[in-house]
Amino acid sequence: MKEFKIPTKLMNICQTCERKARSVVRIEGTLSSFFENKRDMKQGDPLSPTLFNLALQKVIQSTKMIPSGIKFGKEQLNILAYADDIALIGTNEIKKRKLFVEMENSARKFGLQINQEKTKYLIGERKNSLKKNKIRH
Repeated sequence: MKEFKIPTKLMNICQTCERKARSVVRIEGTLSSFFENKRDMKQGDPLSPTLFNLALQKVIQSTKMIPSGIKFGKEQLNILAYADDIALIGTNEIKKRKLFVEMENSARKFGLQINQEKTKYLIGERKNSLKKNKIRH
């Protein structure tokens, strides 16, 4: 949060909200006693999407720093992202795999995990004006 220049006061408020979180469970109309959340955020916590986006932004920024991708004007483009959908761009399959591994390692540092079941990749080639596209899981 510091790297995004979020004020210290706001960071402290977020930490306090998460530290003081308590939950209760209702089973067949009967409430349990309150207990402290020791790990992770409560389901539906309004801070969750914002904190997820901050962590994912750091992963995207670190992935952009890896020399790879295609030339787009004066820029080197290796990643496109919208919400939690990410496209990695490379000139060959080996470079794309390396980029994916680097992104996965970066995500792990922020407590994020890539869902392998939802992950798909597309390999597109263009040779002599003929287009070949392969879609794989």
